[in-house]
Amino acid sequence: MKTVFLLINLVLGFCTVVNGQSETASSKAFHETAITQTTFTTSEIVNGYLKIKNALVKSDSKNAAQTATALENTLKNINVSQLTAAQKPLLVKIAEESQKQSKVIAANSGKLDKQRKAFQQLSQSINELVTTFGTSQKLYQDFCPMYEGGSFWLSETKDIKNPYYGNQMLTCGKIKETIE
Repeated sequence: MKTVFLLINLVLGFCTVVNGQSETASSKAFHETAITQTTFTTSEIVNGYLKIKNALVKSDSKNAAQTATALENTLKNINVSQLTAAQKPLLVKIAEESQKQSKVIAANSGKLDKQRKAFQQLSQSINELVTTFGTSQKLYQDFCPMYEGGSFWLSETKDIKNPYYGNQMLTCGKIKETIE
């Protein structure tokens, strides 16, 4: 979240505390405006991400690769014309990183370890997308303390289903935050 507001600050010249917990009234107002002044929706992107997550939960590497290809295509076709000048570079940055990780997942069918590592980075990008542009669905930010020193993912359900370990440690993790 701090990174997003730092980028906003750089683009718009707002002042904020970079290492603090709070944001200025100006950056809060921008964040609220960013969500309400656009017809851009994150739904299709989030749904594609969740399909990858669910495939990795089942340790279905082939399905993860296929759904990653579909997400990559969705990301390539994002229409930024309705976004403000400040929103466009933020979305482009998130989309480019998400495409990069989707490509890695798609290219590594049969290699769950590589897919899961790319999914970890994809989760960071999609979380930034949802934090910046909002979501129309209730999501849960789940956290696994075991994978790579601690990793999170987004889920559409309260039930913990760990995509980093699948059946090996299916319920390892906890809900860190509810996103509405």
